[in-house]
Amino acid sequence: MPNEVTDGCFVNYADVDLNDPAWNSSGVAWHDLYYKGNYPWLRRVKARWDPRDVFRHAQSIQPAGRLTGASR
Repeated sequence: MPNEVTDGCFVNYADVDLNDPAWNSSGVAWHDLYYKGNYPWLRRVKARWDPRDVFRHAQSIQPAGRLTGASR
């Protein structure tokens, strides 16, 4: 959880437990822990360059217009 000691999560370690509220009790969505306020912009970029969501994994950036949060 972002605080005075840490600033979020390390993006190169995909921790899919962060998708599950039972494990991520921080109250902060996984995409905010990784990308903070940049997630909406990243979703727009994803929608432009990968609109069919070909390049994806459990915590990939979802194209703008899709729901965020749960893994697939």
